[in-house]
Amino acid sequence: MGDFIGLFSQVTKASKEAFERTLQQYGLHAGQHFLLEQLWDAQEDLTIGELASRLDVEDPSITRSVQRMARQGLVEKYPHPIDARQVLVRLTLKGQALEPVIRQIMATGEEYMLTNVSPIERALLMRILAQIQENLEQKFPFHI
Repeated sequence: MGDFIGLFSQVTKASKEAFERTLQQYGLHAGQHFLLEQLWDAQEDLTIGELASRLDVEDPSITRSVQRMARQGLVEKYPHPIDARQVLVRLTLKGQALEPVIRQIMATGEEYMLTNVSPIERALLMRILAQIQENLEQKFPFHI
């Protein structure tokens, strides 16, 4: 494995584990905060499909997360009033109450991860990561 891939994998794993430990205190698994953020920012109820599209994941992944979060009392599911094939998801009061706490955790965690990284280096890192993401969204030019 190349130096970049190895280090990138280690950083990804370490950050996921760190956030997972912190979010578990609030009954969340790593990644579920992204779903909550979509609902907080939307200021309206969203369908499973809308959440999946916004998070760039498959519908079944969102369905499983929503089911877990509904059991935890963070969100509620209910039938779409016009399209019976659709399910809408809304925040509960408990899910709404987590917004300032989770947003602060994420901001503090990001700041901690970027300690001793200058604003110029941060901007460069973001540009490089965006380019890597764009590269990966293209087809590999070779067969593996």
